[in-house]
Amino acid sequence: MGQRWAVVLAAGEGKRMHSRLPKVLHPLCGRPMLSYILDAVGSITQNVIVVVGHGATQIEEMMGPRWRYVLQQKQLGTGDALMQALPFLPEDGLLLVLCGDTPLLDEALLKDLLETHDSSAATIMTATLSDPAGYGRVIQGEGGQVIRIVEDKDASADERRVQEINTGAYCFNIALLKQYLPQLSADNKQGEYYLTDIISLFTKQRHRVKTYRIQDYRVGIGINDRAQLAEASKILRERINYSLMRQGVTMLDPCSVYIDYGISIGSDTVIWPQSVIEGCTEIGRSCLIGPGVHLRNVRIGDAVTVRHSVVEDTVLSAEATVSPFSFVRAGKECG
Repeated sequence: MGQRWAVVLAAGEGKRMHSRLPKVLHPLCGRPMLSYILDAVGSITQNVIVVVGHGATQIEEMMGPRWRYVLQQKQLGTGDALMQALPFLPEDGLLLVLCGDTPLLDEALLKDLLETHDSSAATIMTATLSDPAGYGRVIQGEGGQVIRIVEDKDASADERRVQEINTGAYCFNIALLKQYLPQLSADNKQGEYYLTDIISLFTKQRHRVKTYRIQDYRVGIGINDRAQLAEASKILRERINYSLMRQGVTMLDPCSVYIDYGISIGSDTVIWPQSVIEGCTEIGRSCLIGPGVHLRNVRIGDAVTVRHSVVEDTVLSAEATVSPFSFVRAGKECG
């Protein structure tokens, strides 16, 4: 089988975000969205390459030196982006190719994708949508074998009725990828090299291509605008809140509680509605937080009560009580 490698594509400009900030650096529950997919794939392999382009310096500075970065000089499509990583890959093994704007893909799904791949040339992570308009369709033959991926704008009327879509996550046989990727053509309206075209190159030469269909399509679809960012935030907040509740934290209305990723909260603490907990915050056991509380970078001991207040960059000792409608500023220690 050889080594496992991964390439994360993070070179796109993200024009639909209408922002100076590179799309993959937009915050999601307190972290850049790119950090989530890097953490997920980094738990599977240490051989991770990040293809950067727009905002490359910002991305490298924020993501740090753990990853190898490769620059895509011009935005010539996903196929061209992956070509930039080819010289750094071994001659054989398995390669995960992922998009930097898919923060909801987790380690378990990526492991399932690898296990499904087996000895195929490629495995495509797919999802089924009742309304697949705008997404590339996975076209299969009568026996269920994958033939190609066709983009929505290029699909025929029959192909547009196909509900199985390409999420943009793949597992490739590296040796075959190195053989066929340079054969991609930019002979299309956009003048770009589409990674999806490699599927038809494989199948025309009778190489096997499989699909791995995920149950919840939302976790596999990339974030392209701020509405989709908000939807992803909602899903991730639900994961965070329910994980904390399973660890013994009470939330009277979890849908109205905003907690950043990685925040620690002790058991028997009660979080009331309209509470926002951000940054490097730690909350002890048996605390009463909210309603109407905003905490940022606060270390809170056990049995602390905070209601209707803003607290920032502060230590609250055990059994402290913050009076309602307080603004506790940086550097103060309350006990």
